[in-house]
Amino acid sequence: MRAGTLAAALGMAVALATGCAAGPTDSPTDSSGDACAGDLPPRTSPTDYPVAVLHLDGDDLAPVVGAVDWQGGETPVATTAARAIHLERFTVLLARDTSEMSVRMSDEVAIDEWRVDALPADGFRAGDTETGTEWSRGSEATELICVPLESGRWVIRAELTFTDGDGRGTYYWRVDVDGTGSS
Repeated sequence: MRAGTLAAALGMAVALATGCAAGPTDSPTDSSGDACAGDLPPRTSPTDYPVAVLHLDGDDLAPVVGAVDWQGGETPVATTAARAIHLERFTVLLARDTSEMSVRMSDEVAIDEWRVDALPADGFRAGDTETGTEWSRGSEATELICVPLESGRWVIRAELTFTDGDGRGTYYWRVDVDGTGSS
C-alpha cells in the first residue's frame, strides 16, 4: 500500500470515527425519511477519492471501502481494504418499517453502472463474502440509486462504475432491517 493511500485510508477512518464524513444528517429535512428524495444533502469525502453514501430511514451511513480505482482527480488513486473485508469494523444502521434505501456518491460524482447485493450478515462475518442476492442493477448515468429492502440482517455491497471513465469502487455497509413498511 502506498504511503499516500495509507494516509488517505487513515484519514477516512479518523473522519468517520469523529463524524466529519458522511454520517447522520445534522438537520433533518422534510424528506429525511425518504431514501429516494432528490434533495438529499451533498457529502464530501475526507479522502482523495469519492465514497458512496447509503441513506436509510433518515440517516446517512459512510461505507467500509473494499476497493477504489479513481481516475477523476488530479492524481489517480487505487486503494483496497487493509485486511479481509469481512474482518473490517462496521457500524450497523438499524431501520424499522422502511421499504427502500438509496446509494449516492460524495463530491457530486455520478454513477454510470451499478450492482447492489445483500449478503446475509452472519455468513459474511464468518467469511462468506460471495453468497448473496442481487437487489439492484443498472447501467444508466444517475446520481441516486434507489434499492428496495427486505427484512433481515445484511451486509450491503455496492459495485459502482463512475461516469466519464473516472473509475470504479466497491463499498460495504451493515444494516438491520425490521419490517419493510410494505404491509
